[in-house]
Amino acid sequence: MKPPSGKVSKKSATKVAHSPLAPHERELAEYFVQMASILGIQRSVAEIYALLYLSAKPIDFDTIQGRLMMSKGSVSQGLRFLRSQGMILSTKLAGSRREHWRPTPSLAVSLVNLLRSQFLPSLEKSKPLLQAVLQASRSSGVSSEVIERITRLQQWNSRALELSELLLPPPKAD
Repeated sequence: MKPPSGKVSKKSATKVAHSPLAPHERELAEYFVQMASILGIQRSVAEIYALLYLSAKPIDFDTIQGRLMMSKGSVSQGLRFLRSQGMILSTKLAGSRREHWRPTPSLAVSLVNLLRSQFLPSLEKSKPLLQAVLQASRSSGVSSEVIERITRLQQWNSRALELSELLLPPPKAD
């Protein structure tokens, strides 16, 4: 086996060391992770959003990957998800061929879009499912106590849908 020649490959020579997250960045990332977990959104997505949210300037893919110590796949998936939800924007910086990312100007609009795309569809899908569970429970002779629980769950689901119509502004027409 040959000893290393001391040569550095072009790939490793161009690798940039990225600073680790500062304490305030870690704390905000944890906040976003907690909020995202309520909606069933991956930790990596929340961490990427937190990093972009705290950055004064748009950030490129490699910087996101290096600062968060994530795989390329996780960063790529996270950016794709955030972009599809309208939570981040792609920008080109003068003198750079790389794509850079920044959060959309309005956190409120981003959250409303996220709730519309993640939470509301689950409530809508649950309506017929809960009705079917209630009917099957009634026909199979389940106790009245269990029927009452299922009925309350069905009512909660309906109220959540009604409230969402009041609390979430309608989507803007394009």
